[in-house]
Amino acid sequence: MSLLVTLRSWLPLALRFLHLLAAALWLGAALFWPGALRRALAGGLAEARGALAQARRGTRVDLIAGLATVATGVLYLSPLGGIEPRKGLVLGAVLALARLGLLYGLARPALGQVSAALDAGDAAAAREAARRLPAYAGSAHLVWLLALAAMVSPY
Repeated sequence: MSLLVTLRSWLPLALRFLHLLAAALWLGAALFWPGALRRALAGGLAEARGALAQARRGTRVDLIAGLATVATGVLYLSPLGGIEPRKGLVLGAVLALARLGLLYGLARPALGQVSAALDAGDAAAAREAARRLPAYAGSAHLVWLLALAAMVSPY
């Protein structure tokens, strides 16, 4: 019985730690690859193919870290987390889902167009498709920051 009480007292702390770890990874996931891909596209097709593979890995990390952030956040808001849902936490969760929407609405389609252009050997079209990546990176980081601000607010 005492083991159950001990686990129950440590569970909210563990959930918070995992949530913050996943959120930090999520922030970092979109830091490197959009710029690296755009710079590689300026260098030529061979460099761009390597950067495209890196970008695909980056989007996978982005997705996995985002889903882990949302999942641990939902668990933290559940009775297991032991906290009361506030407006700021709910707004943060909505913004986190919007951040995942940006990944599917901006980044993945742009990468698909870059990939198709590279397969066709059209570097100019690949560079044109990659022009949307800074919009993704900037928007994703802004939404992440707004979600963080909402979650740490007292409201």
